[in-house]
Amino acid sequence: MTMNRGEAMSREFMLKVDPQLTFSVHVQIKEQLKWMIGIGRIKPGDMLPAANQLADLLGINRNTVNGVYIQLRDEGIVTIQKGRGTQVASNQAVAKLSEQRLPMHDLLTRTIDELTANHIELHEFFTASLAYTLLQGSKLPERSRLLLVECRDHDHLFYRDEIRRVTGSEVRTCFLEDVRASEPLLAEASAYASVVVTTLNHADEVRQLFRGSEAKIVVIGATVETASLLAIARMEPGTKVGFVCLGRSGGQWMASRVAEAGITQITPSCCGMNEPDELARTLAQADRVYASAAVYDKLAAMQPDKVALYPMLLEKSSESLLRDVTPSV
Repeated sequence: MTMNRGEAMSREFMLKVDPQLTFSVHVQIKEQLKWMIGIGRIKPGDMLPAANQLADLLGINRNTVNGVYIQLRDEGIVTIQKGRGTQVASNQAVAKLSEQRLPMHDLLTRTIDELTANHIELHEFFTASLAYTLLQGSKLPERSRLLLVECRDHDHLFYRDEIRRVTGSEVRTCFLEDVRASEPLLAEASAYASVVVTTLNHADEVRQLFRGSEAKIVVIGATVETASLLAIARMEPGTKVGFVCLGRSGGQWMASRVAEAGITQITPSCCGMNEPDELARTLAQADRVYASAAVYDKLAAMQPDKVALYPMLLEKSSESLLRDVTPSV
């Protein structure tokens, strides 16, 4: 008998939700997907089901699945493309997940076998184990819960990756546009974060938004590699140079760093990947286009001879600030 598409998906994505568990359905789904990716049941390049399909399969709200996918994207585990769907990434984040989960899988498999042999109920054991870790909490240093608050227009992926590099901690990303518009989301972010990291151009607004939170506010900044600035400074007067980021204000920030370096002989233009018409004009008219790391691969594929990477560097003072607020890492 031939399986229909729904049956096939049901067998491939054997996820379950249990409202009786002591952690949320959102966490249940996210962690199950991370397990399936981490141990190779879902591989880099595989597509996850559409949010509405998985929601119907599990009997939950579509927004819950969308939230899981967005958080997996922010952790670097999947990519989300409009019109295409959610795809497991092939990158360092997924490789690291596999490095973590495979030995955990072996340990858990042995533990479950031993529990079964001793007729110990699994849910009871693991619930008790979670409680037991609380008793050990005083022996372990508390790790900082890092929240990056940045707008969608800027290269938030660069800042997230740099924070991870410096602190060795996972970083949750929260977009300024979202917390600005949603009090429940702001309240959740405030309750989660022990350290809120943002950039200089958003510092005042973030301080105001999180004024009732006990989280430390850390403001970081980025600069540009000197070699790239020198290359731009050597351009002929009137050279048309495009600066492209995820959004227009990100491109404007890139151009402003060049202007602040005293480079004024070029004719700059700025746009974002979310402006297809303006982007097409920039690619057609500019003599050179500088792209942030977040958009470089796509632009280089479109105009390989014209597009160059705009290499950002985290400021040394920002590295020091991040290390100071994460002493346990």
